[in-house]
Amino acid sequence: MNIRYLTATFLLLISELFVNKLPAVEEVFWTATLRLIAAIVLVAWYYNLRRPLQTTTDKLFIATLIFPVFISLCVIVYPDGLRIFNLLIHAGILILWTKIFKNMGAEIKTKDESYKFLRVIPVYALVPILFYIISLHPSLPFLEEILLLIYTVIYVYAATLASFLPIGGTNKFWLSWSVVLMAFANLLVFYNTYVEPLPWLSFIPRTIVILSRCILIFGMVEYFKTKE
Repeated sequence: MNIRYLTATFLLLISELFVNKLPAVEEVFWTATLRLIAAIVLVAWYYNLRRPLQTTTDKLFIATLIFPVFISLCVIVYPDGLRIFNLLIHAGILILWTKIFKNMGAEIKTKDESYKFLRVIPVYALVPILFYIISLHPSLPFLEEILLLIYTVIYVYAATLASFLPIGGTNKFWLSWSVVLMAFANLLVFYNTYVEPLPWLSFIPRTIVILSRCILIFGMVEYFKTKE
């Protein structure tokens, strides 16, 4: 079952390369459609592995897979609102992840595990904040500047929280770093949107996001197997 869904997901990803050769209007429509289908495939994949969804964490996780569907629908129905809507949806996904991590028992501890806190802050906090200040902040309209700042703060909190997950080493590594990679890919997309269009950025972040979501599905299923 995993191979079937994994193959379908990456075939849809590769199809986006061929869609890029279409005229602009058709390219936007078909890219959004392929991404919509890919999101549905990921949702079906996790649901079939975990049905019926037994826990709140299951339901929150599947919601993180469903949210991108609305971005694709926005591209098709109301593309002019995509910039702000994209930020809101991805911020919402990170908020769901903070709730998932808390459900798993994650808690940021500065007293007993200060060494870990000092180790993760440079990677999870300083890098995205500096990226925001140096690259994105000068190019943003006021409303989007505030929204992207909020997104950055949520990202820092979610990524730091992930490093305090009280679960096994390998599983913890894949869950926490997949969320970090997904958020980093989103920051690249925001750069492409707000600062300057870079053709090579269109496919690389998308690949990272899809790979991250596939790893997260494996990680979540394995987490529940270990727990049960």
